Amino acid sequence: MYDEHCDHRGRLFAVADGMGGHGGGDVASRMACQGLGNYYQQRMATKSSLNAQRLRRHLCETVLRIDRRIRRRGQLDTALADMGTTLSCLVLKHNQTIIAHVGDSRIYRLRRGHFTCLTTDHTLVQEMVFEGLVTPEKAAVHPLHHLLTNSVGTAESLEWVDSRIDRVYAGDRFLLCTDGLHNAVAENDMAKVLGNSWKPRRIAAQLITEALSAGGKDNISVIVICLNGSGSSETIARNEGFG
Repeated sequence: MYDEHCDHRGRLFAVADGMGGHGGGDVASRMACQGLGNYYQQRMATKSSLNAQRLRRHLCETVLRIDRRIRRRGQLDTALADMGTTLSCLVLKHNQTIIAHVGDSRIYRLRRGHFTCLTTDHTLVQEMVFEGLVTPEKAAVHPLHHLLTNSVGTAESLEWVDSRIDRVYAGDRFLLCTDGLHNAVAENDMAKVLGNSWKPRRIAAQLITEALSAGGKDNISVIVICLNGSGSSETIARNEGFG
């Protein structure tokens, strides 16, 4: 999980959920977040005036570069050969958000009572939903819901990264989370918690509590971003591991 604060250059947030035995998942997710953070610091130190479209392109190129680095690490260490990770990142810059996304971690937005998922799961079951073979309601409990079709650092090279640009409004709230949360807690319940007038720290803690109460066994990473009336952000990142 990553949160880099740069007042005049925007702010970068990311969650990653690693996979692979012998600690490979931890290595992959750490390499992804550190690589993304290093890129952002270096790139924005000299090009803080990048517009949203160029920043979007650079973010996607960086994710592809991170994919190659993680895969090379796995080739050099056979114990890490099966490692990989999801990676979902959001840049908050001026009045826009720029998102780059791979895998099944998610980014949600709560705006004026409307709770919207801004990312699409890269899973076999989601493809089945698109093809009309499974309903969205049954997708969450499908026995193959965990099978990814796109991830960072695995044996097959990453060929594409989902991305989008959106306008930001005062009062917007964002939730970045791994599947340890959204597999355990219904979206309606997540929206209710995110919509509370609590401080972000309490919101994040409550989301994790609800995931545990629902029997969640996977690692849970949560970042909550609350924009105040002036458009500035108050944030909290909370991370707990299970299973």
